Amino acid sequence: MGRRTVRPRRRSWAAVGALAAAVLVAGCGSVSSLPALQTGSSTSTTPAPAPPPSPVGAPARFVPCDGAFQCATVTVPVDYANPTGPTIGIGIVLQPAKDQSRKIGVLLVNPGGPGGSGIDTVESGQIPAAVADRFDVIGFDPRGVGRSTALKCPVGPDTPYYGDPDPGDPTGEAQTAQAVERYDQSCGDAYRQLLPHLGTRDVARDMDSLRTALGQQQISYLGYSYGTSIGQVYGELFPQRVRAMVLDGVVDVTLPGLDPSQAESFENSLHQFAADCASRPDCPAGPDAIAMLDRVRARVEASPIPVAGTTPLSPGLLELGVVLPLYSKGNWPVLAQALKAADSGDGGPFRRLAAKYFEGSNSDTYNAVTCLDSSWPRNQQEVLAQARTAETRAPHFSGNVLVSGLTCADWPVPQDPLTPPTGQGLAPVLVIGTTNDPATPYQNSVNLVAHLPGSALLTHRGDGHTVYGQGDTCVDDQVNRYLTDLTLPGPNATCS
Repeated sequence: MGRRTVRPRRRSWAAVGALAAAVLVAGCGSVSSLPALQTGSSTSTTPAPAPPPSPVGAPARFVPCDGAFQCATVTVPVDYANPTGPTIGIGIVLQPAKDQSRKIGVLLVNPGGPGGSGIDTVESGQIPAAVADRFDVIGFDPRGVGRSTALKCPVGPDTPYYGDPDPGDPTGEAQTAQAVERYDQSCGDAYRQLLPHLGTRDVARDMDSLRTALGQQQISYLGYSYGTSIGQVYGELFPQRVRAMVLDGVVDVTLPGLDPSQAESFENSLHQFAADCASRPDCPAGPDAIAMLDRVRARVEASPIPVAGTTPLSPGLLELGVVLPLYSKGNWPVLAQALKAADSGDGGPFRRLAAKYFEGSNSDTYNAVTCLDSSWPRNQQEVLAQARTAETRAPHFSGNVLVSGLTCADWPVPQDPLTPPTGQGLAPVLVIGTTNDPATPYQNSVNLVAHLPGSALLTHRGDGHTVYGQGDTCVDDQVNRYLTDLTLPGPNATCS
């Protein structure tokens, strides 16, 4: 998974916040320049090069691309149980180590999703200089993403949110189920042969194929959010191939797909936002942001707010618009402005936030991976019952629970749930957990370290989803030291 309830993803949100605020204030349009989040198609923001694919098992053949970078396409089997059968190309980008004389090796990077582009992450310069100096940094688009045969289902993944996915409301539940059925069927019809082979086990096998194609005995790995799932699986399948591994914002691969803990984490973050807003007289959402949100929700339930040039702001799209700025405390002002606008009858800001929810990371691949990787109810009535329970514990985010559960209950290929990691034979791992992470609860990081002998937990006391490479000197220094020198932080290491 990456999912549970809403999409764990990792992006550089400082830039998103500044640009999103400008969009909200100006009340205008184009958000294509914002850093990527979720989309249904190619995620790479740069023009895709056409490096020649190498045969299965052959060394990667790099060509210059995208300025100072080098690109290649590594050919891998669609089905590793049939290595001589159909193949797929995995797009990768190389950022050469700045200090080649002191180069340590290669660092593979995945930004999360599922559906996020590692190519975009590397090309955006998110890797701190202390690490980029010493490693050839490799970004790759996992199968089904961007330059690696991106999925694009004929019915868009945003379709179920055009209405009111409201657990407990029979009309909303029935309309959502019908929309999900149309979406699932369209994906199955378009990608019947590929969908069974998009799970994290195959992504981890692709990573080892990349290691071979790069001529490396071992790799170092940096995974954010869903990228931590890839790291956990790779560490189980190929423990001796890992030199060092950093996992930031841990997904608990042992949880069932419809676990409500993530929705509850977002509910907690919403209340943290509201408390912060109440402490500031200048907050546009006023002293009771929760009451304002509930007022807006009641308004769009009665009648979605029209938005020029696009579909109206529905209850489902409102929920997504609230989710997005909660990923980073730096974007709380964006949420406050959107609330104030919607309370005044302007649904445009929230509608644009909902659109950004599906930008930059492939939502079709996201669904394909999460429906494979976790154990989901196959009975619609069980989904409805669990979503109604989530409504009582996380009332502002239960629509995502309903859509996620219905999507995977009716997904057109069988589930292949991941299993708990053991850490057997794996080098010590550095795990980073943020105490008020809305998307991947802090306890996930605590639990994972307990299963990985010799590994270390670095606790970041703060808000937001993931932290390394975002300017926190305390975190960055300790991660940089581990990646370059293999020196783990001491017990109870904490950054505030």
